[in-house]
Amino acid sequence: MNCADRESSFTTNMGRRGVTWPVLVGLCLLLVAGCMYRSPGALNEPDMSPPTDEQAKLTEDLKSDVIALSHGIGSRNAALTIKNVLRAERWITGRLEALGLVPKRIAVEMGGAVVSNLEVTFPGNSLVDEVIVLGAHYDTEIGSPGANDNASGVALLLATADALRKSRLDRTIRIVFFVNEENPFSFGLQMGSRVYADQAEKRRDDIVAMVAVDSVGYFSNEPGSQRYPIFALGLPSRGNFVAFGSNKQNIPLLDAITKKFQENSTFPSIGAASDAKHMARGDHAPFWWRGYPAILMTDTSEYRDPNYHLPSDVFSNLNYPQMARLTEGFIRTVEKLGNRSTELLR
Repeated sequence: MNCADRESSFTTNMGRRGVTWPVLVGLCLLLVAGCMYRSPGALNEPDMSPPTDEQAKLTEDLKSDVIALSHGIGSRNAALTIKNVLRAERWITGRLEALGLVPKRIAVEMGGAVVSNLEVTFPGNSLVDEVIVLGAHYDTEIGSPGANDNASGVALLLATADALRKSRLDRTIRIVFFVNEENPFSFGLQMGSRVYADQAEKRRDDIVAMVAVDSVGYFSNEPGSQRYPIFALGLPSRGNFVAFGSNKQNIPLLDAITKKFQENSTFPSIGAASDAKHMARGDHAPFWWRGYPAILMTDTSEYRDPNYHLPSDVFSNLNYPQMARLTEGFIRTVEKLGNRSTELLR
């Protein structure tokens, strides 16, 4: 029985025994406190100094990409606005081609209509068969322009693709822009990351790590700006960090990536793992189902961002200078993960 199931069973049984609500809440909090794992490492204070020239340019690039997707195209959901999904696909293709990259279009059948995942590959050298997948979905909840969820993740991976053009790595890196992560496709047969993971398993791809990048642009340094589900206790109260999350089976990968990020960036970060059902939300989950190690990188979305899945998820809410610092650290981390000197336990 996992933590979420134990919590439900515990609450039901205690209620039947007549335990009062305040006592029940306290006992429940003690129970779930043991259900979350936190990676080693200190939480830094955010860097509020003026940006470097490189950070200033990256800030503008990230903002421009988020605006293009969320404001220029708008809501992108194949159940209602499939034309905008196709526009977003063409826009991402154009951005990659402008970098000199050739994306592979991977069709996702929609009962007549076809939408696509987009993949760009950076072949490795000595460990070419070991693959690291970096993914971000480009669709949105119906009616939301999706600036943070998930134009921010798309923009971060476009910047990563630009940087990897100049890198020589041992492992192969694939950057994938997934379609159909949001409702009504989540966890269904037309979920882009599920289609991708299923095909990877059939090919017997040796995916040694997968990182899903989802909602990474909302930042607040105010106390009390960070909230949590019940199973997450003792974590920071300010929404000024990036979280790496996984289930407990993937703690080795979680710890490895959290450690590498903290070694290569001063941007505040934590790693946390739980087997609660909430942790399976996102494009990392289909990789779990196929036995691949995978984690999520996020600003924690609705536990920080009041605009989650709403029409108010617009580009002006995001903190691009801090997003640029996060992106710098992510790129350095990916480069380290791509080198054979970094051991990825499986």
